[in-house]
Amino acid sequence: MNVSRVRKLVLVWLAIINMVAPLTSCKTREQKIDLLPVSSVPVQEHSPEVFLVMYDEKVGKEPLLKAIKTYGCEVKYDYSIITGMALRKPKDKTLEETMALFRAVKGVVSVDYDHVYRLTDPIRPRLETR
Repeated sequence: MNVSRVRKLVLVWLAIINMVAPLTSCKTREQKIDLLPVSSVPVQEHSPEVFLVMYDEKVGKEPLLKAIKTYGCEVKYDYSIITGMALRKPKDKTLEETMALFRAVKGVVSVDYDHVYRLTDPIRPRLETR
């Protein structure tokens, strides 16, 4: 190795050490996160017509597809990376009764609301640094 290459390697190592050293300091700050009590947390907003269904991969989605056709739901989205679907309820049924029916379908492991999350919603945890 020539001297200029060694010099460059030493400078790179010194730069790395200078960046990492503050992160490995012995004196750390303790952070306390206060969460809101469950009773004060507002109910999460959800879609009035769409709900999510997760099914067992071993059972497959055939029983679910049969229930969708029989009950008159619309497949809003069939997820390819997970075993689940977003379904739109029939116009003449309530969301809750539709979700209750799908909880009883063979192979269905969960039925949940399609929650609405906005990127503009404020963040609410309180952080205290001592």
